[in-house]
Amino acid sequence: MNELKSKHAKYLTKNPISRLLVSRFIKTIKKIIHDLKPETLLDCGCGEGIILHYYSHDLKNTKCYAIDLNPVEVRDAQKNNPHCTVQMADIQKIPYKNNTFDLVIATEVFEHIHNPVNALHEVIRVSKNYMLLSVPREPIWRLLNICRFSYIKDLGNTPGHINHWSKKHFIDFVKKNSSVDVIMVKNPLPWTVVCLKKS
Repeated sequence: MNELKSKHAKYLTKNPISRLLVSRFIKTIKKIIHDLKPETLLDCGCGEGIILHYYSHDLKNTKCYAIDLNPVEVRDAQKNNPHCTVQMADIQKIPYKNNTFDLVIATEVFEHIHNPVNALHEVIRVSKNYMLLSVPREPIWRLLNICRFSYIKDLGNTPGHINHWSKKHFIDFVKKNSSVDVIMVKNPLPWTVVCLKKS
């Protein structure tokens, strides 16, 4: 496989603190996927497929699919994940039938979406069992950005982040807008990771 490249500095950073935080986040996602052992998986908003690549070892027996809106990132995600079928599509209009995938993942996506309720409903619709979502944990995310002198003029808000949830507020958002069960919550600083299951 070609060497991974990413325009998202946090995934390939040499800063030891950032590397530690990202590593803990990826290990959390990998552990959940490993335990669930899905036969089919959809990664929504996969970007360049960097995170998908890191947990690909646990997908050897999994039919893997991924979508993203950015055609350049779709191309890069396919290169980074030749075991997956990657296509351009919107999480708010996922091009698959109801109850298609054992596991649907959306990591670092919901903070970017103007209508996160629609996205949540679509993720639930195409899942037949489990959903795995992650969002930056606020206000910790922005405070950490300020501590590393990033996005100071935006008070630490990462460009493109339009939704901001604390752990409690994200869980409340999911419960208010769906009938799925929250079966697991993990907090690898500075993220909230939530695993859901259809009732």
